[in-house]
Amino acid sequence: MKIIIFTYDRYDTISTSKYFKSFKHTVLCHDNDSKNKFIDAGNIYGDIIATQQAKGLSNNRNFALDMLKDDEWALFFVDDLIDMTFLKTYYKQKENKLDIDFAKVPEYRKLFKEKLSPKKFLKICEQTINHAEKKGYCLCGFSLTDNPLFRNKKYSYWSLSDGRCWLVKKTKLRFDTNVQLIDDTCFTALNLKKFGGVVNNNWVLPNCKRYTAGAYGTLNERMEQKQKECKYLVSTYPEFITIAEKKGWLQGTHVKIRQKKFYNPKQINLF
Repeated sequence: MKIIIFTYDRYDTISTSKYFKSFKHTVLCHDNDSKNKFIDAGNIYGDIIATQQAKGLSNNRNFALDMLKDDEWALFFVDDLIDMTFLKTYYKQKENKLDIDFAKVPEYRKLFKEKLSPKKFLKICEQTINHAEKKGYCLCGFSLTDNPLFRNKKYSYWSLSDGRCWLVKKTKLRFDTNVQLIDDTCFTALNLKKFGGVVNNNWVLPNCKRYTAGAYGTLNERMEQKQKECKYLVSTYPEFITIAEKKGWLQGTHVKIRQKKFYNPKQINLF
């Protein structure tokens, strides 16, 4: 399975490549100048390719898809990984659901902090892919949160697959290049429509630095761009995506996947 890491300008702080230093992987940046800066900074432990694509994450996502054979799976990862954690009793669970209530949150918060090595993580990736194949799904994600109350089920099938860390199967789907910052919401919606679901393994958490300076512009620049993209998403994919409120964020800068009950496949036929 190919491991592909996406980066832009975190020359001195890129960290995901180091996590996978014992495994063959490829880092994608945009141009030769950036490539040389990454090499000079000394934080790349795999191959690095300057794609020559225009600035924007979705552009390099499509480049990565072109690196794959049809029906091939790959691991897509952002560049700012802090650590990987998972459920300490992951392999001991006989059921795919945990008995978590408010009283058990402190206990499970500790259990979910078990460090996950790259070797074990890639093994879990294989298992997650096998589960997705059985269901006919082509996109897998991992936990969105460290809150145990939202991680009681091992797998969920109709929610955002967070683009921090994805397992992606090459199909005819491509990333919408009108959406460069919240491509994961868009690509999740496209997979829900085309295949009827995604697989999110909630017992694994890729802990990354989110919404920090770097990557694709300053925070203010990205918020302005996000507002434009959110408006585009809800108008283009209204059956799957809706505007949502988020504390501390401006109105119109956050979206979410609609609940499954809103989906009526008889109403739309984009594929």
